Amino acid sequence: MDKDFTFFDSKGKFKILRILLKENEINISALLKRTKISYKFVERYLTELEKEGLIRQKRFGKIRIISLEDNKVTRILRDFFTELEDVEEENYIKGYA
Repeated sequence: MDKDFTFFDSKGKFKILRILLKENEINISALLKRTKISYKFVERYLTELEKEGLIRQKRFGKIRIISLEDNKVTRILRDFFTELEDVEEENYIKGYA
């Protein structure tokens, strides 16, 4: 696993991680629909996230499933995104959003 993570330098990777943290796993077609990012960029982001040890991809014929790895970094990210959602919800309730 690389020491330099790049998931915060890209809105696309950030979106992908956020979806995976909620869903745990998703097929590529659903991921493309949810992110509204082109196939070319999703492919690039998935390759980078896989090299960073954050996701894994499994193929079943033509179906490709993307899921989070279970490691210290993804557990920290899960906690971070949970806190972020709580703050976003509080701000929405208070009318800041």
